[in-house]
Amino acid sequence: MNLIEATESQLRATLDKCAFEINVCVQDQAEHNRYVSFMATLKEYAEVATALEVLEKVKLQLAEKEKTNED
Repeated sequence: MNLIEATESQLRATLDKCAFEINVCVQDQAEHNRYVSFMATLKEYAEVATALEVLEKVKLQLAEKEKTNED
């Protein structure tokens, strides 16, 4: 489970970083190339959020497998 916990931690940290960068973009929209940065960050956020959803499903499957093995 350490691999899963480490991965989850890394994904959540990346989401936090992306959320911060999105806020910076929204707060300072006049900055040069802000649109490009905003779109790239949104894309990264969406990819990481999807990966986190998949990881949650993997965790559920592993928990169900462990429960089945105990029965």
